[in-house]
Amino acid sequence: MEQPVIVIERFTKRFGGHAAVEALDLQVPAGSIFGLLGQNGAGKTTTIRALMNLVQPSAGRLSVLGLDSMTDAVALRRRVGYLPEQPSYYGWMTVDEMVRFNAAFFPSWDPALADTLLRRLDLPRERKLRALSRGMQAKVGLVLALAARPEVLILDDPTSGLDTVVRREFLEAVIANVQSEGGTVFFSTHLLHELERVADELAILHNGKLRMRGTLEGLKAQVKRVRAVYPGAIPESFPVEGLLRVARNHHQALLTVTSFRPHLPAELRRHGAESVEVIDLSLEEIFFETVKGEAR
Repeated sequence: MEQPVIVIERFTKRFGGHAAVEALDLQVPAGSIFGLLGQNGAGKTTTIRALMNLVQPSAGRLSVLGLDSMTDAVALRRRVGYLPEQPSYYGWMTVDEMVRFNAAFFPSWDPALADTLLRRLDLPRERKLRALSRGMQAKVGLVLALAARPEVLILDDPTSGLDTVVRREFLEAVIANVQSEGGTVFFSTHLLHELERVADELAILHNGKLRMRGTLEGLKAQVKRVRAVYPGAIPESFPVEGLLRVARNHHQALLTVTSFRPHLPAELRRHGAESVEVIDLSLEEIFFETVKGEAR
């Protein structure tokens, strides 16, 4: 079996008494487009910055391409493309000057690819970086990340604040490049529709903890809402594996389960339900249920 390209083992990062990320275990398969989904403050940026050795873990270990994020950081950065949420540039440089400056740091830099991306993204080569819009600056960052032909591309909420057209153009450029090169993309986002459109696999991070992980199809098959109607009082507890949340209303109980099995409706009927309905959930609903809270 091929080794994962990103391995995160029991990663914890504390800032003072607050744990931004706690005991996170995560593996990203080679060749995948993997989305890390979470609200702002969930711990996504902290995790990505630790992968790039921009913050140091309080505990645990992180590696990319078998390179330790702390001890092999220089070698790692030569093989990994990284685009932060808010790239920092020398504002007095033109786009062309920034591209040439960045090229000097990467032996694998591909000038022809850089030129192709500059044209495809319609970037004004002679304009100074400080004069560019937020969307244009994000496109420059994409050129800098991709033209080094990285084996892994790590993006931290790269389209946050961009308009819909620029977001779509940006993601299409990433996907086209990665698919042609057979590389891996690991990106964080809080935008559900983005992740649903491009990701092969996803993980949901909430309050610094991994809540759920899998393919979109797998999560939709496993996470269901079940409506159970009872002739009398609703039970205090339910014989349900992976019960995430319970909402009660008169004689009706809405159960959100994370490990749905076909025998569940019959099991609920054996325990007093007079009717049971299984409801499919969208990714947005799965995300909402995951971050809403524990079953009660």
